[in-house]
Amino acid sequence: MTVFCTYCSAEKETYEHRLPAINRYRSDRIRRIYSAAESAGTGFFILSGEFGLLKPNEPILYYDHLLVGDEVEAHSVKVADQIKQHGITQIIFFTLPVAADEKLAAYHACLRLACRTASIHLSFVEIDFA
Repeated sequence: MTVFCTYCSAEKETYEHRLPAINRYRSDRIRRIYSAAESAGTGFFILSGEFGLLKPNEPILYYDHLLVGDEVEAHSVKVADQIKQHGITQIIFFTLPVAADEKLAAYHACLRLACRTASIHLSFVEIDFA
C-alpha cells in the first residue's frame, strides 16, 4: 500500500481528552495533504515525534515533543514496526526542505532509517507551504 505522509505540527489543540490526530494538529499543511491523499485514493499518515505513524482518525492525547537527533535511531525502530503492521509498501513524504526548517532533519533521518529497515520505497516531495 502506498501512502502519503507528512510530519506533525507544534501547533495543537490543547484539550485534555483524546482527539483524532487530524483534529489534534492545527495545520493547514496536514489538512491539505490529507485531502490530497483522499482525492488520490491512497492512505495517509502523520509522522509524530512522540507516537510514530498516526492514522488521521487515531485518537491521541495532547503532547509537546520535538523529535531530536539522539532519538532518531530508537524512534525509527518503532516507525519501521508500524510500517510493517500497516502493510505500507511505499511512503510519499510531503515536507518543507530541511534548509527552511532545520528541526525537520531528525524527522527525515528517522523516516529514511525506518523505510530502509522495513525495505520499502521512500520519496520526498518538497512543498512550499508550512
